[in-house]
This record gives sequence, structure tokens and C-alpha cells, in this order.
Amino acid sequence: MRERSVRFVLAGIALALVFSAAVQASDLRVTVYNSNMGVVRESRPAQLERGTNDVSITDVAARIDPTSVRIDISGQGDISVLEQNFEYDLVNPDKLLQKYLDETLNVTTTDGKSYEGKLIGFDGGNLVLDEGAEGVALVSRDKVKDVVLPPADKGLVVKPTLFWRVEASEATSAGMEVSYITDGIDWHAEYVATLGQDEKSLGLSAWVSVDNQSGATYPGARLKLVAGEIHRVQEKGPVVMYEMTRAEGAPRLEEKPFFEYHMYTLAGTTTIREKEVKQIQLFPETTTPATKQYNFDATKGTGVRVVMQFENSAKSGLGIPLPAGKVRVFKPDTDGSLEFLGEDEIDHTPRDEKVKVYVGDAFDVVVTRNQTNFNRVSDHVFVESYEIAIANHKDSDITLTVSEHIYGEWKITTSSHAYKKVKADTAEFEVPVPANGSVTLSYTVRREI
Repeated sequence: MRERSVRFVLAGIALALVFSAAVQASDLRVTVYNSNMGVVRESRPAQLERGTNDVSITDVAARIDPTSVRIDISGQGDISVLEQNFEYDLVNPDKLLQKYLDETLNVTTTDGKSYEGKLIGFDGGNLVLDEGAEGVALVSRDKVKDVVLPPADKGLVVKPTLFWRVEASEATSAGMEVSYITDGIDWHAEYVATLGQDEKSLGLSAWVSVDNQSGATYPGARLKLVAGEIHRVQEKGPVVMYEMTRAEGAPRLEEKPFFEYHMYTLAGTTTIREKEVKQIQLFPETTTPATKQYNFDATKGTGVRVVMQFENSAKSGLGIPLPAGKVRVFKPDTDGSLEFLGEDEIDHTPRDEKVKVYVGDAFDVVVTRNQTNFNRVSDHVFVESYEIAIANHKDSDITLTVSEHIYGEWKITTSSHAYKKVKADTAEFEVPVPANGSVTLSYTVRREI
């Protein structure tokens, strides 16, 4: 492979480097999982000579898992991969100087002096040069203007690079298929929900955000996104800063089941840049019926939670598996401007399942909960009474769902309102409250622990 000369100026030291040109990608495919990882697949051509060849590819992810790298090489004759290396200890002045110990350097300082000698040591303050008969020179690094390193193959890398040593029985044009896993690339969904004026429908649209902090750019990649909880034995990497771009007019992602997950495939190709969040439309706005619910659960606070619920079904205008993500809810004011109401996170939601979005707490509905009686019948049996006062200051009627958590074996002996035992430890009451009115829910429970 042809060699190129490149000159760098790092920390005040000019460095002349020589490195081999790497094989360039001809096809690039990226599959991103919503667990801070991705799988990268590349097709690259390579020219192999008879015998042992050193092959490398640059622009790989800095956060690659080297143990996951897989390579297939096809061509004429027998081709064997003898060894594989990943270089991520990228070039800087100290690493370069370390590689040139016992080599002769030419050093020029800011005061015009020149030194030529064998580099026998260095630290943060000085270069130590053996000038032979002239003795040993200590050159202050603060005064160094230029250092010229002799041309040599020192294995210097300026980008994360994969290296292979390949044995070929004859010279051939070969095709390389390389794949690897990398951390630092993630995706999640972002939903925008617009509440209708009658508060009985939602206009819902969705974008997916691909967050690339893997240490590489993927130009012209074929992109797939996988939604689901895969198992990995690995910790997540650090959080870093990023820029955001939106792919305006991008085609909708096509969805299909894949093993126990769901896959979303982008038509065409896209470029995923390092330290960038790219947004791609999952589906355009569609209108779905929705209901507004008022919920009170003392274990979640003293406020009345307002929840918008809709069904992810074809008859409701949706019916595709919804990946986990943030839902932001807006409502148009009388002047037409969209005003923000609140936001919530939803989990992965299959078809025909209900979606509940907690928007915020109701201002005009006040609940006061009190225990009115406690009787210890024995060491394990208790009789307790509660009153839950509900004041509705709205100009419209509401129905408040009250969730009460009761532990042990229990039975409600008296109650002002009907209830359902929705869980082993939960009773649920539906309490109608008139406009500008109040209602008190009361019940007595006998429980045994």
C-alpha cells in the first residue's frame, strides 16, 4: 500500500509522520439498539499479495468491543487471517517520543539553536539528547520550536484502527466483510401529542433520535433500529456533549417483528455523525381517540394526577409497536398557539395495548385523606376506617379513580362507593364528583397480617 507523509503540530512540537493508507469502505450498515450499543457491518475491497499482508481499516468506532470483531475475506486461492489488533492509543507528542527513544532527532529552539542527537530520555520539562562527542544536551520543551523525526515505520495511528495480518496463497483482489459491536450509540423515541379542543382526541406524531457518541462517523449508512430489552454483560459509557440535527422529509421507518424484539428499517441511507443526535420521523401525525382520567393514589403524593389514555390499535389510527420514549403533550390556545401541558415516559408498547400518559396534577381538584378509626382486634387482626374528601372546583363534572393499597388478608366491610379489587393489595373506587361540588368516600376494612 502507498505511503503518505503528514505533518502535525502538537503541543508546540512539529512532528513528521508516515503511515499506511487503509482500505476504504464501500458499503456500511449500522444497527442501533436502545441499550447504548450498535452493530456495525462494513464491506471493503482489498488487494492482497502472495504471502503475508498487513491490512487495516480506519474510522472504526473508538468505543468498539475488540473481542466482537468478525472478518470474512473472500478471493482467489487460500486466504487465512493470522492475527488481529485494535489500535486505540492514538498519537500525541509523548507517545511519539516514546517510540523514537534511541533514534537521532533534529531539534530547533525558539532562540535559533539547533541540536542533533540520540533521544535517550524525556519528561514534561526536557528532552535529553546524546550528542556523542559534544556530550548530553538538556533541551527545555518550553523552548522547542520544531522536532523532526526520522522516517520509519513506528506503527503510528491517528484514528482508531483495526489491523489484520493475512496470509494469501496467491495475489488476488479480495472482498472483506467486517462487523463489530460498539458502545456509545443509542436511540429512543420522541412523541408529540396535540390535545384536541374537546380533550377527547390526540394528534400523535413520532420521531426517533439516534445519539452517536461511539467515536466514529458513519457516512451513507443503511440504518436499522431495534426496540427491546436485550441482555448484555457490560456497563454503559460516560455521557458526553452532542449536537442535534433533524432529517427533514425523511421517509417513515418500516417496522417488522425480529426475534422477541421489533426492528425499524430506514429506506435509503443516512450519515450518522460523531457527537450528533439525528432525528428521523417514525410516523407522521395521526389522530386517535383519547380519554382524560383523574387519579388519586396517596402513595404517589397528595395531588390528583391527570392522565391521557389511548389505545394503540389500527381502529384508533395507530396499531404499530411503539418503542419506549418521551411523550410531550400540547394543546392549542384560542389564539392558535400550541402550549405545553406536560410530558411522560412510556414503555415499549405492543399493538392493541392501552397507553397512559401522566400529564400533570389537576389544579381545581383537591383531595384530603384521613384515617378516622383504628381498632386492634388481636395481635394480627385490625379494623381501620378512612375518609377521602374530594372537592371539585371545576365547572364540569369529573370521575375520580381512587386507589387504596391494603396489606395482608383484607375485606372491606362497609363502603360509601362500590370498589374493585384490582390487585391483591389494591382496591379501586370510581367516584363521580359534580361540578363545583364535593363528595366524601368512606370505607372500613378488616385486615389480618
